Amino acid sequence: MTTTSSALTNLRPVGGPALQAGRPRTVFRANTEPVGAEAYPSDLAAVIDLRRIDETNAVPHPLATTEAYRSVPLFDPAAEVESAADAVELEDQYIDWLDRHRSGIAAALRAIAATDGDVLVCCSAGKDRTGIVSALLARHWGDSLDAIGEDYAASAAGLVDRFARERAVSADPEATANAQRCVPEIMTTVIDHVERRCGSVDGYVRAIGLTDEEIAAL
Repeated sequence: MTTTSSALTNLRPVGGPALQAGRPRTVFRANTEPVGAEAYPSDLAAVIDLRRIDETNAVPHPLATTEAYRSVPLFDPAAEVESAADAVELEDQYIDWLDRHRSGIAAALRAIAATDGDVLVCCSAGKDRTGIVSALLARHWGDSLDAIGEDYAASAAGLVDRFARERAVSADPEATANAQRCVPEIMTTVIDHVERRCGSVDGYVRAIGLTDEEIAAL
């Protein structure tokens, strides 16, 4: 893979540095781009790549050859990626994923819980799959809905150039722009749905199979 940049534009601690202050490790979130190893935080104990196998084959992660790398596809290969209900709005699509891709979400959270040391969670843009896992983590840690929404929306600034390139080559720029929406209300709606349905994020995480010990390790 050709290295074209030394910076990741959508890399940051989940929820911001203040949320994780005093915790024994830091969980970072990021996009995946052809960058060098120097673009990443040093001494990562785990790199959890949520992309599908065909995505990782096409664009290998820059840290794929390290001991820290874990391929943990969020999308269940037995399920269609897009909603069976043909959800158009991202809120509906994410809520659909919480059910149909629960095994992948559980695997990602287990991989985080099983790791001692700093963790990086990533997908392609670092917005959708990474955004869901990050929001669940942040709420489990006690972050407010408003703060979770703002953290989700923070991806917009870092993805401006990438999104412009995607729209420029899209056969349906309007649909692409809709999929690129990145405003706080999307993720606050999703977490509110989880809490109304399951009582809490921890209730959802238990429902998808994590044990109390695994939840505590998050």
